[in-house]
Amino acid sequence: MLSYSPATSYDLKRWVASTVGNFWAFAHSQLYDEPARLVADGLITETVERTGRRKRTYEILPAGREALREWLSTTTDEQTEVRDLGLLKLFFANFGDREDVLALARDRHAAHRRRADTYAAQRDELSDYADRWQVKTVELGVRYERCVEQFWADFIKELEEEQQS
Repeated sequence: MLSYSPATSYDLKRWVASTVGNFWAFAHSQLYDEPARLVADGLITETVERTGRRKRTYEILPAGREALREWLSTTTDEQTEVRDLGLLKLFFANFGDREDVLALARDRHAAHRRRADTYAAQRDELSDYADRWQVKTVELGVRYERCVEQFWADFIKELEEEQQS
């Protein structure tokens, strides 16, 4: 994030929440602890205000940009992690009530629709000022959420058809 602009840990927390936090979970404490490690490693600098709250502002150094370039060039073949409470509940639905399964499907359908709509709005907003890679990231978010939304819509239809027969 510091590649875009110098920032305080609070700034980083806000930026992450509205950008990469959509697909990469961060402990907020990490955004306060990690800059100190990066300063110690010589990848970023730290400037502390002399008065007031003594805010710490971090800025990336050339060595940090080089480390970022190296990281970007490494192979990325790890399995995508999916942590979805709705899928976990669906897996164990055999031990619940049929009405609960239908309610779960409706809740998850609505949640994924809202998330897709939110991503679509972010994509439209980002298109005005962000780089194309940030826009592509959000575009994948839209597509993913629409795909999962469709899964739950199909499942709702299946459950409703079973109820009618």
